[in-house]
Amino acid sequence: MRRRQFTAEFKKEAAGMLIIEAQTAKEVSNQLGVAENLLYRWKKAHLTELEAGKPEGTPSPTEMAREITELRKQLAKSHRMNEILKKTVGYFSKDD
Repeated sequence: MRRRQFTAEFKKEAAGMLIIEAQTAKEVSNQLGVAENLLYRWKKAHLTELEAGKPEGTPSPTEMAREITELRKQLAKSHRMNEILKKTVGYFSKDD
């Protein structure tokens, strides 16, 4: 059985789906038909490549990816809290 080979462009696009588009590895794996562990490896390699080419004095791509992940978590939490507050307001504003 022959191993599939992927182009560098394909690997970068897949890594971008994980980093920039905030899709889970499982979602990307299902979409592209690639194992999740490969996606994590490609993501790490892509971030390492970006680290090597970054200009001095700019934030690290790894740090920026970590910050994006943290901000998305905070945003999701805020959305959940807003939904709870909307339901609470709706419950208490009923005229029974």
